[in-house]
Amino acid sequence: MTAEDPVVELVKKQKRAEEAMVKVLEALEGKVHNEAAKLLLTELRLDSTKHARICEQILKIADKTKPDRLWDARIDSYVDMQVMKKELEKHVKLEDDMLRDVEKVIASTKDEALKLLFTHIAEDEKKHHKNVELVIKKSYMLSP
Repeated sequence: MTAEDPVVELVKKQKRAEEAMVKVLEALEGKVHNEAAKLLLTELRLDSTKHARICEQILKIADKTKPDRLWDARIDSYVDMQVMKKELEKHVKLEDDMLRDVEKVIASTKDEALKLLFTHIAEDEKKHHKNVELVIKKSYMLSP
Protein backbone atom coordinates (compact mmCIF):
# COMPACT_ATOMS: atom_id res chain seq x y z
CA MET A 1 0.00 0.00 0.00
CA THR A 2 1.19 3.49 -0.78
CA ALA A 3 -0.08 6.89 0.35
CA GLU A 4 -1.85 7.30 -3.01
CA ASP A 5 -3.49 3.87 -2.84
CA PRO A 6 -7.32 4.08 -2.93
CA VAL A 7 -7.40 1.50 -0.11
CA VAL A 8 -5.47 3.92 2.12
CA GLU A 9 -8.07 6.59 1.42
CA LEU A 10 -10.86 4.16 2.30
CA VAL A 11 -9.10 3.26 5.56
CA LYS A 12 -8.76 6.96 6.41
CA LYS A 13 -12.45 7.50 5.66
CA GLN A 14 -13.40 4.49 7.81
CA LYS A 15 -11.25 5.79 10.68
CA ARG A 16 -13.02 9.18 10.57
CA ALA A 17 -16.43 7.48 10.48
CA GLU A 18 -15.60 5.28 13.48
CA GLU A 19 -14.32 8.28 15.45
CA ALA A 20 -17.52 10.19 14.67
CA MET A 21 -19.58 7.17 15.76
CA VAL A 22 -17.75 7.12 19.11
CA LYS A 23 -18.94 10.68 19.80
CA VAL A 24 -22.53 9.89 18.83
CA LEU A 25 -22.60 6.78 21.00
CA GLU A 26 -21.09 8.61 23.98
CA ALA A 27 -23.93 11.11 23.78
CA LEU A 28 -26.55 8.34 23.51
CA GLU A 29 -25.10 6.47 26.49
CA GLY A 30 -25.72 9.54 28.65
CA LYS A 31 -29.36 9.76 27.58
CA VAL A 32 -30.36 6.10 27.99
CA HIS A 33 -31.44 4.92 31.43
CA ASN A 34 -32.07 1.24 30.73
CA GLU A 35 -28.95 -0.59 31.93
CA ALA A 36 -29.06 -3.36 29.30
CA ALA A 37 -29.42 -0.80 26.51
CA LYS A 38 -26.65 1.30 28.03
CA LEU A 39 -24.34 -1.75 28.12
CA LEU A 40 -24.99 -2.48 24.46
CA LEU A 41 -24.36 1.15 23.50
CA THR A 42 -21.14 1.08 25.53
CA GLU A 43 -20.07 -2.02 23.65
CA LEU A 44 -20.82 -0.37 20.32
CA ARG A 45 -18.77 2.66 21.38
CA LEU A 46 -15.86 0.46 22.45
CA ASP A 47 -16.06 -1.47 19.18
CA SER A 48 -15.97 1.79 17.21
CA THR A 49 -13.00 2.92 19.30
CA LYS A 50 -11.29 -0.39 18.54
CA HIS A 51 -12.09 -0.13 14.84
CA ALA A 52 -10.65 3.39 14.69
CA ARG A 53 -7.45 2.12 16.35
CA ILE A 54 -7.25 -0.77 13.89
CA CYS A 55 -7.50 1.70 11.01
CA GLU A 56 -4.86 3.89 12.66
CA GLN A 57 -2.47 0.95 12.96
CA ILE A 58 -3.14 -0.15 9.37
CA LEU A 59 -2.19 3.35 8.23
CA LYS A 60 0.99 3.30 10.32
CA ILE A 61 2.01 -0.12 9.01
CA ALA A 62 1.16 0.83 5.43
CA ASP A 63 3.35 3.90 5.79
CA LYS A 64 6.34 1.92 7.11
CA THR A 65 6.27 -1.19 4.95
CA LYS A 66 6.70 -1.87 1.28
CA PRO A 67 4.89 -5.24 1.08
CA ASP A 68 1.51 -5.41 -0.56
CA ARG A 69 0.16 -7.46 2.33
CA LEU A 70 0.22 -6.56 6.02
CA TRP A 71 1.00 -10.16 7.00
CA ASP A 72 4.39 -9.82 5.32
CA ALA A 73 5.62 -7.75 8.28
CA ARG A 74 6.73 -10.56 10.59
CA ILE A 75 8.54 -10.77 13.90
CA ASP A 76 12.24 -11.27 13.26
CA SER A 77 13.34 -12.55 16.65
CA TYR A 78 12.72 -16.28 17.00
CA VAL A 79 12.67 -16.13 20.81
CA ASP A 80 10.19 -13.23 20.95
CA MET A 81 8.07 -14.98 18.36
CA GLN A 82 7.88 -18.19 20.37
CA VAL A 83 7.10 -16.37 23.63
CA MET A 84 4.27 -14.41 22.00
CA LYS A 85 2.90 -17.49 20.27
CA LYS A 86 2.83 -19.37 23.58
CA GLU A 87 1.06 -16.45 25.31
CA LEU A 88 -1.54 -16.27 22.55
CA GLU A 89 -2.12 -20.02 22.79
CA LYS A 90 -2.69 -19.61 26.56
CA HIS A 91 -5.15 -16.84 25.76
CA VAL A 92 -7.09 -19.18 23.45
CA LYS A 93 -7.30 -21.73 26.29
CA LEU A 94 -8.59 -19.08 28.71
CA GLU A 95 -11.18 -17.92 26.19
CA ASP A 96 -12.32 -21.52 25.73
CA ASP A 97 -12.82 -21.78 29.50
CA MET A 98 -14.69 -18.45 29.59
CA LEU A 99 -16.88 -19.52 26.69
CA ARG A 100 -17.86 -22.73 28.51
CA ASP A 101 -18.80 -20.69 31.60
CA VAL A 102 -20.79 -18.19 29.55
CA GLU A 103 -22.67 -21.02 27.82
CA LYS A 104 -23.53 -22.48 31.27
CA VAL A 105 -25.05 -19.13 32.28
CA ILE A 106 -27.05 -18.97 29.04
CA ALA A 107 -28.36 -22.51 29.56
CA SER A 108 -29.24 -22.03 33.22
CA THR A 109 -30.99 -18.64 33.24
CA LYS A 110 -34.56 -17.76 32.34
CA ASP A 111 -33.84 -14.03 32.35
CA GLU A 112 -34.08 -12.95 28.70
CA ALA A 113 -31.91 -9.83 29.15
CA LEU A 114 -29.19 -11.90 30.81
CA LYS A 115 -29.42 -14.48 28.04
CA LEU A 116 -29.14 -11.77 25.39
CA LEU A 117 -26.09 -10.18 27.00
CA PHE A 118 -24.30 -13.48 27.62
CA THR A 119 -25.13 -14.73 24.12
CA HIS A 120 -23.50 -11.58 22.85
CA ILE A 121 -20.42 -12.27 24.99
CA ALA A 122 -20.31 -15.86 23.67
CA GLU A 123 -20.39 -14.64 20.08
CA ASP A 124 -17.56 -12.20 20.83
CA GLU A 125 -15.49 -14.94 22.47
CA LYS A 126 -15.91 -17.11 19.37
CA LYS A 127 -14.77 -14.22 17.16
CA HIS A 128 -11.83 -13.53 19.46
CA HIS A 129 -10.82 -17.18 19.30
CA LYS A 130 -10.84 -17.11 15.48
CA ASN A 131 -8.88 -13.85 15.41
CA VAL A 132 -6.19 -15.09 17.80
CA GLU A 133 -5.86 -18.32 15.83
CA LEU A 134 -5.42 -16.25 12.67
CA VAL A 135 -2.77 -14.09 14.34
CA ILE A 136 -0.92 -17.21 15.50
CA LYS A 137 -1.10 -18.73 12.03
CA LYS A 138 -0.16 -15.64 10.03
CA SER A 139 2.10 -13.59 12.29
CA TYR A 140 4.27 -16.15 13.97
CA MET A 141 5.88 -17.77 10.99
CA LEU A 142 9.61 -17.78 10.56
CA SER A 143 10.81 -14.87 8.46
CA PRO A 144 12.34 -15.89 5.13
